[in-house]
Amino acid sequence: MTGALRREGPFLGIDGPKGRWVGVEIDADGAFVAARLRDALSELIAAVPGAGAIGIDVPIGLPEREPRRADLAAKELLGARRSTIFVTPPRAVLEAPDYKAARELSRELTGKGLSAQSFALRHNVLEADALRSDARVFEVHPELAFRALAGRVLATSKRSWNGAAERRHELGLAGLHLPRDLGEAGDVPVDDVLDAAVCAWSARRIACGEAGRAPEDPDLDGDGRPIASWF
Repeated sequence: MTGALRREGPFLGIDGPKGRWVGVEIDADGAFVAARLRDALSELIAAVPGAGAIGIDVPIGLPEREPRRADLAAKELLGARRSTIFVTPPRAVLEAPDYKAARELSRELTGKGLSAQSFALRHNVLEADALRSDARVFEVHPELAFRALAGRVLATSKRSWNGAAERRHELGLAGLHLPRDLGEAGDVPVDDVLDAAVCAWSARRIACGEAGRAPEDPDLDGDGRPIASWF
């Protein structure tokens, strides 16, 4: 394992819009520092070399066959919003050479097919998986994080005006005020920026020992790290 958690910050939250990566950096008090856009995940993490913890909206810890308990537990916590949880395909499915092969392998391993949308996310998932040995990197599901932030499941869609406004308001109440101009990072969809911001909020909670996770008693990966969605 590399890296080490630090309570002092700064903290980094990351989301992956269309094959790129947007990051929101916050300080030890949870206040906004910067937003960045990079082509490679490793480049974005390198831009904040002293990050005390990193929350990323990507599954970390891929299954071999059965559904991850982390995904099933997250669905339970979100109730009516359970459809926002991405059920992680097996590693072999994500590594398949094309969508047809991936879909056939998914049926063989899980008894279920695979959506084109899920397969399209494979590059981001595998890129993040390559960094799982960094002890500072944690999987965060934004809707679980907003649930923890607001004290309730947010019923609005994050892609709607009402949903984006509600999420930005909740971040502001926590002291994370996103500025009007984010430079090139502001060119990505607003929901990706908001997701990166709440991942940063969660990263700070993780480093400070305040975060929750789904499930509470997670399985461990080959390196002995919990396979869980943190919030």
